[in-house]
Amino acid sequence: MSARPSSPSTGAMPTSVRVSVGVLAALALLLLLSALLTTLAWDAVVDAIVDAQSDQSRSEAVTVVQVNLAQSVVFGLLSAVSAFFLARGRGWARWSGLVAGGLLGLITLGATLVTGGIAVTSMLVLVLCAAAVASLLSRTTAAWTR
Repeated sequence: MSARPSSPSTGAMPTSVRVSVGVLAALALLLLLSALLTTLAWDAVVDAIVDAQSDQSRSEAVTVVQVNLAQSVVFGLLSAVSAFFLARGRGWARWSGLVAGGLLGLITLGATLVTGGIAVTSMLVLVLCAAAVASLLSRTTAAWTR
């Protein structure tokens, strides 16, 4: 007799769902904290980009920071909402978490390949995205959110 994963109405959350919720929450926390710190240290971040890229003007650096800030806020909020509602068994939250993890992972990987280097935060984002996608694609997560 095969053990069927419990449904949200019966209570017990499978391990894969707990992992998904935890990883999405960690990703949301990392991204939203990064956005907050970027906002608080706006001038220092822009100046650091201008100093590191001698061929880049200040207005171009501001645009780069704005795009990265928007990306952090959008994916951070999407991850937070997905984690919150996945814990409550909503099937759409699984799909929104997959979109957030998959797209953010691809964007981060692409940026890493284009720039030719990887920052510690980018590596952490990639690991969290991979873990989120893997746990959200598991059969027990899919069965639990139906």
